[in-house]
Amino acid sequence: MVASGAYVLIKLEPVLAMSPVALTTLMVLGAMTAIGASLVAIAQIDIKRTLSHSTSAFLGLVFLAVGAQQSELALLFLFTHAIAKALLFMSIGSVILTTSTQDLTELGGLGSRMPATSAAFIVGAASSIALLPLGCFWSMLSWADGFWDSIGWVSVLLIVNGLTAFNLVRVFGLVFTGSPQPKTRRAPEVPWLMAVPMVSLTITALLVPLMLAQWHLLPTAETLNYSAVGSLLTSSVVGFGLGALLYLRPRSTRPDTLIGKSIRDTLAYDFWIERLYRLSVVLGVVQGARLMAWFDRYIVDGLVNFVGVASIFSGESLKYTISGRTGQYLLTVFTGLILTFAALQWSF
Repeated sequence: MVASGAYVLIKLEPVLAMSPVALTTLMVLGAMTAIGASLVAIAQIDIKRTLSHSTSAFLGLVFLAVGAQQSELALLFLFTHAIAKALLFMSIGSVILTTSTQDLTELGGLGSRMPATSAAFIVGAASSIALLPLGCFWSMLSWADGFWDSIGWVSVLLIVNGLTAFNLVRVFGLVFTGSPQPKTRRAPEVPWLMAVPMVSLTITALLVPLMLAQWHLLPTAETLNYSAVGSLLTSSVVGFGLGALLYLRPRSTRPDTLIGKSIRDTLAYDFWIERLYRLSVVLGVVQGARLMAWFDRYIVDGLVNFVGVASIFSGESLKYTISGRTGQYLLTVFTGLILTFAALQWSF
């Protein structure tokens, strides 16, 4: 759904180009989404929420490319990331099917029990970051080339890439390494109905660079931006190294104790966006509904009821003036006409 929305946004780029304010706003929102979602992803314990927030972060980079009017770059980014992220979700789906849980704190030690799944996750994770020679490295390199003159936007890419590498190493360490948990001690490999598509997609992810070369989308040695290559590889190595330091070695303290609880809660609860939504949009709608209900009950209904009561009272009052004499009726009508004409003449 989100990817299709990004594609529609790319198709609307000529329309957006007529408004520089819209393009600037789109780029700012894309940068905020990319960095914010990357930070939120590393604080989640639900494995599907972790990957979903990571996807939102990469789509923030797509919005940045669209805001810079580089639709071809955005489509290339969508293509490489879609294959890698589909493989990650497929491998994680196998884990959830086998263990009947998606809580990272209840997983561990699945690497030796689910070798095909763990291999698929490794390939998907490596294809999702700037790691030679896999697909997302080339799309990120093209992205960096397109924004190389603006160090601010390139920094967004490097931060997102590093945080993504850290997050994926974190997930791999919690799911496939460590001691087996009660729900993972007897976890078997998935049946062939799931294993065959997963292995096929793994091979496809490895062949993405060959596809890009066949379509002449890879840079030549003469046009290669070696500074961008070094920056991307450095961000990947830093993210991978920090993740391995905390999650791929025996440790005496849990990594989540390294930062304060308030920061952990802020990231885990999506920067309190849900609470902010309740205090702004939901509260506004509720108070507006209460105001409209009061207005309908006491103003609209009150006016209607007043007209009804006035009609009843006037009708009850007029019935006592009925005498049955035609002359009195004609005199009343004639008097009313005289008064009406007098009022009209007075107004003129």
